[in-house]
Amino acid sequence: MLVQALELALDAGERLTLVGPNGSGKTTLLRVLAGLEPPAAGQVERPQDPPGMHFQDGGLWPHMTVAQHLAFVDTRGDREWRTRLLETFDLTALTERRPESLSGGEQARLGLARALAGRPRWVLLDEPLAHLDPAVRDEVRATLPVALDDLGAAAIVVTHQVDDVLLFGARLLCLTGDGGWWDGPAQVAISSPPNAALAAWSERGTLLSGRADAEGHVDFGFGLACDDVAPGRRIKALLDAHAVRFGAPDAPGLMGTLVAPDQRGGTWVRINGRLVRSAETMGSRRPGCSVPVKIEGAVRILDDGPGASPTR
Repeated sequence: MLVQALELALDAGERLTLVGPNGSGKTTLLRVLAGLEPPAAGQVERPQDPPGMHFQDGGLWPHMTVAQHLAFVDTRGDREWRTRLLETFDLTALTERRPESLSGGEQARLGLARALAGRPRWVLLDEPLAHLDPAVRDEVRATLPVALDDLGAAAIVVTHQVDDVLLFGARLLCLTGDGGWWDGPAQVAISSPPNAALAAWSERGTLLSGRADAEGHVDFGFGLACDDVAPGRRIKALLDAHAVRFGAPDAPGLMGTLVAPDQRGGTWVRINGRLVRSAETMGSRRPGCSVPVKIEGAVRILDDGPGASPTR
């Protein structure tokens, strides 16, 4: 995916989280920044020192042990730092093993330790926690930001997980998947996502879409609509999960069927054949139960025009 007119500057020690749908160009952007691929247009100014890099494919050296991986990258010979990394990523007992004898999670942790072993001034991490078991993942996601702080390195971290974002940095760059992009505060992206890509990623609610009729009226269903839209234009909107409330058994209104809990602690409910996310929990109710549903408030129209949409 070609990202249009991207302007990106990273200060020394600053951290940026990079998100976006699959195929939006996240890994390609990291490779361009690292100098592994040329940009389609424009230029990239980067530090003379090479970055610490961790890509999804690992790229570990099969003939080297865990200890040798770190020592090879550590051109300063800082044994104390390497020891600390081995402890941080739970590799101390594995120093004499080669990649073929490591589990997938161990290989991922080695890749992260190697990326930091040379004390780089800047770091590029492509989904660094994606292949870790849940327990190990929780440990690494807590220690990785600390290791980056100790380095004082600028870092760009790709992730799909909302919970990772504020740990890695207060700034977020979203590639929207249609050539556009958004650069701004991570807290804004999570609490008030401005476009469909961020709304889907943040799991803030349910994405709705509709096309304006000849009078500029858009009907999203569920009694939700908006007016004054250019006739024929298709727009997207976000129905916040907190606006979808379950009523008392005898309450009037829409009826829904509980489907399953969602990973953010709320509930998926089917209303008129459409899956909708609610922030309310299922409580003692079971999937398949019918519940009255009340939708409070209006939808928020999302900015999904073509091209770049920076806020910074």
